[in-house]
Amino acid sequence: MTDEEDAQNMMMEMQQLQQQLQQVTVQKEETESEMQGIAKSLEELEDESDQEVYKSVGEILVKKDRDQLVEDLEDEHEKLETRKESLTKKEERLQQKMQETQQKFGEMR
Repeated sequence: MTDEEDAQNMMMEMQQLQQQLQQVTVQKEETESEMQGIAKSLEELEDESDQEVYKSVGEILVKKDRDQLVEDLEDEHEKLETRKESLTKKEERLQQKMQETQQKFGEMR
């Protein structure tokens, strides 16, 4: 391969890495937003301990046992926390790969 072809390949690789990094960042932000929503729901459930609770299922509300709903929300929050950690690691790996590729590209010039 010529130096020009190598440079083009590195540019394409950096573009792909940038796209992947953007996708991971969006997924991480969505996950954090869901976690905040669950935390707010759990907070509301603590404040209103004597009222009936309902869960949205599709377009209807279904009466739900408070303790079961809290447990379900805590489980979901835990799953989202694991997903967020995984996305953070993936984001770090992509950033590292991007830096390495940029450095190699800079050395070519």
